[in-house]
Amino acid sequence: MIGTTWHLLHTAPLSPAKNMAIDEAIAGWVARGDVKPTLRFYAWAPHAISVGRFQRATRDLDRDALALNGIPVVRRLTGGRAVLHADELTYSVILPETMPSLPTNVIESYRLLTEGVRRGYHALGVPAEFSVPLTEADREALRKPKSAVCFDAASYYELAVDGKKIAGSAQVRHQGAVLQHGSIPLSIDDDVLFDCFNLEADAKAEAKARFGDKAVSLNETLGRPVAFDEVAAAFTDGFRDAFDLTFEPLTFTEAQQQEIQELVAKYESDEWVWKR
Repeated sequence: MIGTTWHLLHTAPLSPAKNMAIDEAIAGWVARGDVKPTLRFYAWAPHAISVGRFQRATRDLDRDALALNGIPVVRRLTGGRAVLHADELTYSVILPETMPSLPTNVIESYRLLTEGVRRGYHALGVPAEFSVPLTEADREALRKPKSAVCFDAASYYELAVDGKKIAGSAQVRHQGAVLQHGSIPLSIDDDVLFDCFNLEADAKAEAKARFGDKAVSLNETLGRPVAFDEVAAAFTDGFRDAFDLTFEPLTFTEAQQQEIQELVAKYESDEWVWKR
């Protein structure tokens, strides 16, 4: 893993279904050895909510509010809770499960890969550090989260600044590949976010207040607006520095583009999105 060559892929803002299809397709190619380990940066058009693979979207989300706000929903291959993908950089890192020095323990492999993210923040001047739930109250909050929103609490080896979660990531092992992807919010619109959840007015107000104490955006942390390309460059440096990498671009073949399109149909289907 250290001192190897990875693919580096930047994609233009894409639909929620296509973004998730590309991540899954690359995972298959990496597992088979068709492409090298891949670091990808991307954005979403339109803005969207992604829910974790096992999340009960039919219970947690308000479909009328989603339609009113023009926000589609996609179900991720990874677990975890809901994320609003709006003004953000999203990253994914995909490796073969058998890669030397990659821990077989999920939490430890998550910590290892998130080191590239941590160093990316440091390259931007953000003192992000790993958050580890130390108290029983913190651990209970992870077992029984108070809301369906990802940034409401930091999990093991999430990144935080002054106790506030600054990045939300999730990892899955899928058919021989390790896929970790995450949301790096440049700014956060919690009004739109919480409007899309099935919550009574009092519970929604309480959740929003708690969220403000638990999560922070990159713009707020730095005290200035940052651009997608600036963040992508810093995170590229972070991964390069963490693992002594060299990068080469990834260009899809026609056959690979066709495979992605076939997966788009899956991620667009109500059978997948609203199966829970």
